[in-house]
Amino acid sequence: MSSTTTECLASANELLAAHSVLVARIRNSQRNFRKQLRTLPSPPQGILKLPLIPTPPRSSSPSPPSSPLITPAPKPVRPDLPPAKRARVARYSNYVPEEETIRNDYSQHYVDSGEWPQNWVLGADPEHRFEEYPKQQRLLALKKAAVKQHALPPTFLPFAELSSLHPSKFDVILIDPPFSSSFSWDDLQNLPIPALAADPSFVFMWVGSGSGDGLERGREVMGKWGFRRCEDIVWVKTNKTTNRGPGTDPPTTSLLTRTKQHCLMGIRGTVRRSNDSWFVHCNVDTDVLIWEGDQSDPTLKPPEMYTLIENFCLGLRRLEIFGRARTARRGWVTVLAEGEEERIEEGMTIGEEADNVAGDAQEGAMRWERERWEGKIKELAGGGKPVVPVTAGESSLRELSSSVQSI
Repeated sequence: MSSTTTECLASANELLAAHSVLVARIRNSQRNFRKQLRTLPSPPQGILKLPLIPTPPRSSSPSPPSSPLITPAPKPVRPDLPPAKRARVARYSNYVPEEETIRNDYSQHYVDSGEWPQNWVLGADPEHRFEEYPKQQRLLALKKAAVKQHALPPTFLPFAELSSLHPSKFDVILIDPPFSSSFSWDDLQNLPIPALAADPSFVFMWVGSGSGDGLERGREVMGKWGFRRCEDIVWVKTNKTTNRGPGTDPPTTSLLTRTKQHCLMGIRGTVRRSNDSWFVHCNVDTDVLIWEGDQSDPTLKPPEMYTLIENFCLGLRRLEIFGRARTARRGWVTVLAEGEEERIEEGMTIGEEADNVAGDAQEGAMRWERERWEGKIKELAGGGKPVVPVTAGESSLRELSSSVQSI
């Protein structure tokens, strides 16, 4: 199929998708107007009985094929090549024996198939990412065990009681703002984050795909809270299970196809990576997360984000704001988003504890109470700082920085 034919088909698919969205929007508008008309003292029955915008009938005759089938050109015979290279030439149409490489055009593949290039990143999932790096794999296993050993059961409270957390302080605050017509950037800025943040501490805040003003407003809000931006973590989405082919993406005003979400990371106070290894463990994870997403909840963020935070910041006092019942996590205080309190109750097991088949019973989720929570944090700290202690095994595997610099 020629590139011109492909472009025509893609354009036609885009027009059909845009038309479908337009028809759906008009029908919804008609339904809303009719609801308003029915509330009138004397509703106009003639208008209410009119049918919704009709769907055009399907064509009675079958559609002709989009384009004739083109027989691929025969591959040249290369008797001058050794058997191994001849086998690759026969198997791969884009194999270049002189360069000993396979040329892949992932951008054109996306145009033709709708599959995003990041679908082809090997070892993107955490379980297989460090298979060829045994020291890194060992380090992460040690950190996971240490975090689990020094973690309280999941605690939660509704968003309406957020102010009751004061005067407790937190080393890490994770925020996924539920932006809507009833929650704006001004509402986010008015949250009592400065009163809840310890010194030093970190804030991680999801700000969207970058198509709007999220990156700029996010930095502005963090600045007014007393944080300075130090990193930008990116969630790159895949569409291995949700891809429906080219031309099926909804219409958008973006110049590029948006396949990522940004999480700004801010720091309060001064933390030097070479001097403050009691509080931070640098260079354990990267700033890119690759995850398909959850079709049942498109706004859900990658679960790996919690592991990234736990690996980096050793503080035991972790807070998530606008969390869900399903994201309540051992070692975290979760301030539930609206409607999530109905999905959680004291004593229930969550996440890894719910899937525990080894018989290692864990204490279930509990409602947050300051005295009890702060008392247990002091017990874990053992009279020292409330942090996950670094073991000798972790220290031997950790890549130390020779320079003294502030994060």
